[in-house]
Amino acid sequence: MTFRSLIPLFRRQMGDRKRQRDDSVHPHSSENVKLSEEQNVGEGNNDIISSLPGNVLHHILSFLSTKDAIRTSILSTKWEYLWTSISNIDLNDTCPWIGKKEDRSLLDFVDRVFHFHDASDIKSLTVKSSELVNSSRVNSWISASMRHNIEELNLSLSWKAQPVLPCHLFTCQSLVTLKLFMNWSLKVPSLTHFSNLKTLELSYVTFSDDNSTQHLFSSCPVLQELALVNCGWKNLKTIMICIPTLKTLTIENEARWTRDVSFVTKIYAANLIHLRCISCRVVNFHLYDLSSLVDASIGFYNNSSAEDVTSQVLGLLSAVVNVKKLSTTSATLLGFIRDYRDGYTLGRVPSCFTSSLKTVRIGFLDEDDAEMWFIRFLLKNATVLERLVLHCYSADQQKLSSRLNKLPRGSKSCVIELLPLRFCNF
Repeated sequence: MTFRSLIPLFRRQMGDRKRQRDDSVHPHSSENVKLSEEQNVGEGNNDIISSLPGNVLHHILSFLSTKDAIRTSILSTKWEYLWTSISNIDLNDTCPWIGKKEDRSLLDFVDRVFHFHDASDIKSLTVKSSELVNSSRVNSWISASMRHNIEELNLSLSWKAQPVLPCHLFTCQSLVTLKLFMNWSLKVPSLTHFSNLKTLELSYVTFSDDNSTQHLFSSCPVLQELALVNCGWKNLKTIMICIPTLKTLTIENEARWTRDVSFVTKIYAANLIHLRCISCRVVNFHLYDLSSLVDASIGFYNNSSAEDVTSQVLGLLSAVVNVKKLSTTSATLLGFIRDYRDGYTLGRVPSCFTSSLKTVRIGFLDEDDAEMWFIRFLLKNATVLERLVLHCYSADQQKLSSRLNKLPRGSKSCVIELLPLRFCNF
């Protein structure tokens, strides 16, 4: 019998205990009489799960949500405090089992979880809340989790004021994953060294100067995944990301977070495998030594000028020539090919068109002249193309299909798929 096969049995046992508890409130109801008869029939059955060793029971708890893990305390005296050893704590405002009264708020509940937790390690802590929280409260959670050798810390909180995270967080040796959603400036102490941090994800965090930003990135000697999502950049001239161990890099910015983009982003990552750079404005990216890159997603949205897009995309594409998979936005594609419409032809066909390009997916197709020029060029010259996927408005599919079928194809085996926009996920 595997651990996972025990979970359904375990859930049934929890349901039985809950019904038994309800029986004490309404002992003479017809349903309870029936349950009592069923229980008498099965009195000879053993409690299989509760008889398992403690380490096995803890392993079973690791498959449960924090909610269900805490609810196990009603099963029996053996289970009453077992949840205080849970290694994964995941709490958020959307949990229906947490009341909306002040005395049952999520923040209070987190306090209680740490108060009753025993001395065993906590592998991960995730707290997501829309309640306003102050630094002292969050810092007490961080300090407590560090005493339990925390490995993964994920905080998505609404702060009452500028948060000041504890300095010892920035030298935590057990931390492997750190994810922060702050909507405030990140204060990086002078003494910062994440010796074992492999994943760093910062969302809606504001960086105020070049030095602290550079200091943070250079203090992660084994970092493998870095994500900067809708981060603000104030008073910065250059963002330097020089991390030899980095394998995955994500940089995404919405329009309101890129209003005054005037800095240069320099990326040195010899072992980078996955790159995603998406912005509502053209950001000045400089990429160096990306020979290990396998897939890249590069895109700028419509509020960038065509000239800026073309210049930036050409520079980025020249740095990702070795990728096996390249994704881009329709606005980026239009900016890149705009100069080639009206009958203009390329001097030579890219080598990948005749050697390796097998799948092309284009989202948000408007049948713009530049888009159709590119599709015509692609179908004619991509001799090993197997699949062309186009996302368009449902009402346009029949007309577009008829138009595409008339275009010459260099690959006789190429299949063209037309999908609604709702299935487009760039």
